[in-house]
Formats: sequence, C-alpha cells, structure tokens
Amino acid sequence: MLDAAIDPQRWRALEHAYIDVAAQAVPGAVRRSSLGRPWHGMVVWEQASPVQDLYVPPTGQHCIVIRRGPPTRLLQQHGALAADTVWHTGQAVLVPAGTPTFWRSELPRDNLHIDLSPVWLERAAGDTGAATRRLRSSFGQADALLHSLAEVLHTSLDSNTSLQAGFGDAMAMGLAVHLLEHYSHADAGRRPAASLSGRQLRQITDLVESRLDAPWPLETLAATLGLSPFHFARCFKASCGQSPHQFVTARRMQHARHLLLTGRQSVLEIAQETGYASAAHFAQVFRRHWGCAPSALRRSA
Repeated sequence: MLDAAIDPQRWRALEHAYIDVAAQAVPGAVRRSSLGRPWHGMVVWEQASPVQDLYVPPTGQHCIVIRRGPPTRLLQQHGALAADTVWHTGQAVLVPAGTPTFWRSELPRDNLHIDLSPVWLERAAGDTGAATRRLRSSFGQADALLHSLAEVLHTSLDSNTSLQAGFGDAMAMGLAVHLLEHYSHADAGRRPAASLSGRQLRQITDLVESRLDAPWPLETLAATLGLSPFHFARCFKASCGQSPHQFVTARRMQHARHLLLTGRQSVLEIAQETGYASAAHFAQVFRRHWGCAPSALRRSA
C-alpha cells in the first residue's frame, strides 16, 4: 500500500534536497514557534494542517514529533524504512537527522515538533563513544518521559515563559541524554562527518562576502564546490559548527553592525546592502542576532 501511496518522482527528488529544520517544509502549518528565543540548537513548534501528503527533505536536526490530536492512522517512510500504524495521542515519532520522510494521515495534523541539533547528543555522550552511536527511527512509541518533557516545552511555548538560554539548554541536554539511552544503537562502522578543506571554506567565505546582498541558496553554494546540497550542508556544519544559512546570516549581521557604527547610511539602505528587502525584516533578524534594534545600536554609539 505504501508503494502505491508515494509518488516515486517526488520521493527521488528528496535525495537532492536539504533543509535546516522540518518547519521549512510546511511554512503555512506552523501555529507557533520558539524561533527567536535564545535556545541553542533546539526549536519547538506546533504543527496544525489539514490532511495532505507530506514529502519532507533531509534536515540537519533530529526531529521528535508528539501527537497532540486524537489517534490517527499514519503511513510513513523514513529513508528505506516504512510503517503503517495507528499514531496515538502522546506517542512520539523520531526522525534522525539526514533522513527524508513521507507522511500520510487520516486525520488533520495537530502535533508538537522538537528539532534538536546533533551537537547536543555529542555533548550528552561526552567521552562515552558518541561517534559509535546513531539514532534509530521511531514510528510512534509510547514514551512517558519524552511526552512529559515535550509538555513542559509546550507549556513554555504556550505561556511565553522560561525564555532564558539556561532553560533551553537544560531541556535540550535532558532530551539528548534520553534519546541516547533509548533510541540509539551501536554503529561501529560509522565515521565522523567529512569536513571541507581550508581552501573550500575560504572559497565559500570569499564568495558570500563579495555579495552579501545576494540570496545564496544552499544549492548555489553547494554547486560552487561541485557537491550535492545535502553533502555540502553536512560537511559545512562539521567544519564550522553552523549551517550555511546561519553562516550567511552571521556574516550579514557582522557587516550590518559595522555599517551602523561607522557609516551614515539609513537602516533601509543597510538592509538592502545585506540582502534584506525591507527594513522591518532586517530589524527582526538583527534583533534576534544582536539582542537590540539597529536604531538602538546606532544611538548607543
């Protein structure tokens, strides 16, 4: 039944795609999100959308999805693995980083997502052999502790409380420890992610800084080095500790700060020079990155 459900062409297209977080695949379905909070390497968001097939490209995060709505039949494909199950309220689906997925449910989606950076699992494992462990897919599992942790994060999101970085870090570490203990298996043949050479990093850095106003999609940067978007994104993050999108944003914000402190251009002109079509969008990203509005930084100088 699953083979008949999946469009082979759309599924094959996922092999050449990549997104930073799963929410990018369903932008209209995000009811609320923790983006903008100082939670390092963890994004919590609510998904609410009608019945429809979803093809989600590989992401750079481990994705935990908790069912909040009533039980529904769920047809899934995680990479080479498939399952046709009933997804009960409170059960967890786990998609390891780098795994393309297909989803078909009988009822509308009412789910809580937690996107967790693999860096947290490395920190949680410490010297206990994280490089020889990898997460396995879960197609819907009753897990009281994981459900409770998700409910705490949902309460924080819903009430707009516990906004400090320390709270997010503690929750992310707790999730990572639990995932390593209950959702990982030994993989002695696994190698650490390949990284880019110094020459390749300089090539990307010089290219981005030569045109900070350009959009720089992942596909363009990957093609510069002759790599697939997914392989490039993995290698780049292994080299720099951040995704290509985060790197481009950081370079733009550094340049914008310099212009605000040393130049006389308007905020709109600086926004356009650093790749933002509007002053409002630029100010939103700037505040999230530096913790203050562009105008406030300029006044302080």
